[in-house]
Amino acid sequence: MKVYIAKIIIFFTCVGFFTIIPACENEERIPYAYVDFILYLDMPQYFEVRTPGNYLYLTGGVKGIILYCEYADSYRAYERNCPYKPSDPNAILEVDSTGLFLVCRHCESKFLIMDGSVVNGPAKYPVLQYATYLEGGNRLSVFNAF
Repeated sequence: MKVYIAKIIIFFTCVGFFTIIPACENEERIPYAYVDFILYLDMPQYFEVRTPGNYLYLTGGVKGIILYCEYADSYRAYERNCPYKPSDPNAILEVDSTGLFLVCRHCESKFLIMDGSVVNGPAKYPVLQYATYLEGGNRLSVFNAF
């Protein structure tokens, strides 16, 4: 009896394993890009992004970075590469006209700019976010969190 139960457990484990593995192989991930730079927000080109709700497009990352001022002392940095089919050269995020959402014109995915979560569209994953650290009120570090 114990041998029979052990065989059933092994069978279902193998079936589960072989059905999960093919599904994982089809998912694309945003490639890793080393990000580590400092912005001095008291410089003229960064004055506008110091106001809460404003954003700025920056170079870096895979396809660029969107720097968003959430509060006077809180910033978010998002990868512009859309998480849905990131290998597509047209999968680039932009801030919409309301300033509340990040949108991909190619796949029509929409993400909340406050946290990068999916609002609608085919994307299953949130926008890749880089860590930020504000020091002394004007020295902003943007870097990989992992």
